[in-house]
Amino acid sequence: MSQPQAMLLLLILAVLGTPAFCSENYYGRTTGTHFCTSIPEGKNLTGIRMYVRNNIIMGVQMKHGDQWGSLYGYSDGSLEELELNDGEDIMSLYGSYNSYMRQIVLYTTRPRDKIFGTAKANNEFTDYPQDPSHVLLGFCGYYVRGGFKAISAKWGSPGGKCTE
Repeated sequence: MSQPQAMLLLLILAVLGTPAFCSENYYGRTTGTHFCTSIPEGKNLTGIRMYVRNNIIMGVQMKHGDQWGSLYGYSDGSLEELELNDGEDIMSLYGSYNSYMRQIVLYTTRPRDKIFGTAKANNEFTDYPQDPSHVLLGFCGYYVRGGFKAISAKWGSPGGKCTE
C-alpha cells in the first residue's frame, strides 16, 4: 500500500472511530455569525433569556448555576426570561421560522412551558434528546443584525458535558 493510500485509510478509520459529540442539527439557515453557548463543567442550566423584537428572536443568554453567560445576538426588543427551579430541566423544545427564528417554546420536567416570541411561521420543528435522561444544556446557532437565522439544541446529562 502506498503512503497516500495508507494516510487516507488512517483518516477514514479516525473519523469512523470518533464519537459524534454535540452533533449539530440546525433548524433554519446557517448564515451569519456562528455561536455556541458554553457549558461550565459540573453546572446545570438554571435559566434562559431571549430578546424578542417584532416576533423575531434577536438574542439568547444562558444561566448555568448562579452566573449568566455571554449574550449571543443582540439585546434589541423585549427581554423574556425563564428561571428554572431546583431539579427542573428542559426536556424538549418547539420552534418555528421563516427567514428568521420566530418562536421557541421550551418544555420543562415540572411540567410547564415558556414561549419566546408569539408568531408561528411556515417552518416548524420539534427537538428532544435521543436519551430520555438527557436535558437541554445550551444552544448553537447563527445570527445576523436582523435576528437569529438558525438554532441547534445541545443535549446531555444534567451537570455533564454535551453528548448529543
